[in-house]
Amino acid sequence: MQHLKQRSLHMPSSRPAKIAVIGSGLMGSALARAFAAAGHDVAVWNRTSSKASAVGGGTVAFESLTKAVSGRELVVVSLSNYAASFEVLSAPGVAAALSGTTLVQLTSGSPSDARAGLAWAKEHGVDYLDAAILAYPSFVATDYATVYYAGSRPVFDRHADTLQSIAKNSVYVDEKIGAAATLDCAILEAYYGGSLAFLHAAAMCKAEGLDPKAFFAQKNSFLGLISVTADAAQGMIEKNDFTGDQCSLNTHVAAIEHIVRLSQDARISARFPKELLDNYKRAVSVDLGSQELPAVFRTLTQD
Repeated sequence: MQHLKQRSLHMPSSRPAKIAVIGSGLMGSALARAFAAAGHDVAVWNRTSSKASAVGGGTVAFESLTKAVSGRELVVVSLSNYAASFEVLSAPGVAAALSGTTLVQLTSGSPSDARAGLAWAKEHGVDYLDAAILAYPSFVATDYATVYYAGSRPVFDRHADTLQSIAKNSVYVDEKIGAAATLDCAILEAYYGGSLAFLHAAAMCKAEGLDPKAFFAQKNSFLGLISVTADAAQGMIEKNDFTGDQCSLNTHVAAIEHIVRLSQDARISARFPKELLDNYKRAVSVDLGSQELPAVFRTLTQD
């Protein structure tokens, strides 16, 4: 992702924009209120009109979706999934009302969803940005929110100041429309996988009579190891060279076998460490055992 670029975030939008937010769930409501708080003219719409009316914060609720999006320069979609989004956008008159505007899809999905969204937008004369927000609703418009954008760079630049209203970190990823969703899924996989790992680690400690606080007190140790490995992996993947003299994959496999044994002996779930072991052993089975840990990458690029 060499095109990743973070915008300067202390420059307010040069002028108020006319925005519509489709979807009034927790995230959609937070987005709408953040735009309004930044001084923008914000229309909101939801299938259940009472939810749109409850958004408040200076927003204006519409019962008609067509009226809500008509004349808006920026329309932000925040729904449960792309199927719901396509269903809403295919309602009579909506596509025509959106013609000439910019649609920002902030509904979570996959890169293929993003490509389908772009195809729909092109067919109906709508500029399109696919986006992914890395934040809880309460983090919107704070230093803890990041939104990744993919699509036309000129379209992003045209609205960048306005989009900063919802996230202090607005990151343009790439022209490839699926890039934001890809980066989002990659970060979330690291988050969910890492979270499951440290929760299982805490369970091992408790099962062996060790207060999990002793493990969590060593947070900087395991996070440091992950950071060092990520830095090493980046260079190795780029060069496609996983040789080294630090610690062979064979040694790591032996360590994971101890984790599996501990889990089984302590009678807690060994499913997670067994899955780890299977993936690492697969790399050893194709003669990568003498290479460094990131060599596992080679076996993850094929089914």
